[in-house]
Amino acid sequence: GCTGCTPADAKAEYEVMKKELVDRFGETALSLEFIDTGGVNLAAYPEVERVIQAGYSFPITVINGSPRLAGGMPVDSIIQIVTDLQSEA
Repeated sequence: GCTGCTPADAKAEYEVMKKELVDRFGETALSLEFIDTGGVNLAAYPEVERVIQAGYSFPITVINGSPRLAGGMPVDSIIQIVTDLQSEA
């Protein structure tokens, strides 16, 4: 996990996760974005704001508009979520 990590640590973890997801699903199948919320009004990201107010820690992983993971970006868990969502479609 990334508990207590810096924004640079979270960005590095994101890049690893992004590469694995793109390798697995292809670049055109996904839309990935890293948002550094430092100095940003969280009201612009209400789904993230709710999770943080509930006591969860950064980074927050949002998939299809729903917060799914907090405190880290475990690639295996994200792959499983995306796979499940694809099978539901």
